[in-house]
Amino acid sequence: MLLEPGRVGSYVRALHSAVNTLAPDETWVPMRRALNHLHAIDPAVSGNLLAPAELSASTGMPAYTWMARAVAEQELARSLDAAGHKSDGELERVSRLDQDLGERMRIRRSLHQHLRGKTLLASTYMDGAVRRLEPQTDTHIRYDRTSPDGRWLRIQFDLRTPKGRAPLGTAFAGEGRVQVKDSLQHLLTRHFSTPLTALMASLADVTNAQVLTLTRAYLGPFWFPGMTLPVSAPPQLGQGLLLHATREILATELDGAHHLDAFEPAPEERIPDGYGVFRERRFSCSQPLLVPVRDWCERAGFRGTVLAMGVPKARRL
Repeated sequence: MLLEPGRVGSYVRALHSAVNTLAPDETWVPMRRALNHLHAIDPAVSGNLLAPAELSASTGMPAYTWMARAVAEQELARSLDAAGHKSDGELERVSRLDQDLGERMRIRRSLHQHLRGKTLLASTYMDGAVRRLEPQTDTHIRYDRTSPDGRWLRIQFDLRTPKGRAPLGTAFAGEGRVQVKDSLQHLLTRHFSTPLTALMASLADVTNAQVLTLTRAYLGPFWFPGMTLPVSAPPQLGQGLLLHATREILATELDGAHHLDAFEPAPEERIPDGYGVFRERRFSCSQPLLVPVRDWCERAGFRGTVLAMGVPKARRL
């Protein structure tokens, strides 16, 4: 799905505002990286250097290919120092000879200045840290990626092993850091969308560790006028801007099953003994959608967080 050039700026700034309003915590991908990335693909910053603006038709999120161009441009920016770009005087001389070329070079210099000092969302990122060494060793692993439908995904899990033993698929790297081996990353890349209980069982098997907590969180979809919404969504929700943020947690510290998602029904699953599960969906929306989203959730019998874009205070249903 391609955005018309005249709509790209308003789309990017709307999604930027929606993410900023939600202010997702560390359960989700880093907000600062997400905002930096959106700023980079805004034509006010990058012109048409990163065009075309491609979206996932199913989620309304920026397509991987569009986001990846910003990452590639950042790699180029960091391979050059500031002296590798033309000065104002040189750009002026180029513009007198070729106005379009001069403007393109000016935009690239400005974009590189932004990208050189910023962190962006990675297509795939994984790291780990030791949380406790004794009496047993607890290890925290984090996996971020852009899913095939454009949503931004973070999976986190805590593993418990006997004292001093690293989970299989990892290695202690000193100063509390944990190196995650390719085999574990490949498992998550293949099975990131597997039902949570099955994913937990796979992680326990391949790491030879007890999974204490497993969390999966998405930013997206992002609905806006002109999108085709799922049949289960009220049509009026397509008349404004609506960003979804979902998370599901399977953990030993939880008790029972708690489902706070008006859009997805609770899955049929057998929760392992000693674990509880929690699922929720949060929303950031344009002001006219606040009441329709609230009504939608109420009809489904759920409480949830709904934020009006630009209004930092949560509305509890």
